[in-house]
Amino acid sequence: MSQTSIWNIVQALSAFKSQRRRDANHEHALRELRRFPPHLLADCQCEMELTVPERRACDGTR
Repeated sequence: MSQTSIWNIVQALSAFKSQRRRDANHEHALRELRRFPPHLLADCQCEMELTVPERRACDGTR
């Protein structure tokens, strides 16, 4: 196996592990948010929606 192939495999594994870590961090953050009462979260709903990449405005437009 060539050095390039080995390097590509290492990069693919690293990217996979990074994505799994980001997913786990996101799930942990959602679990933490669920600990708070909804009336407290309503005040910061706009800011939370802005952190979602596909959303561009607080009114739900894209």
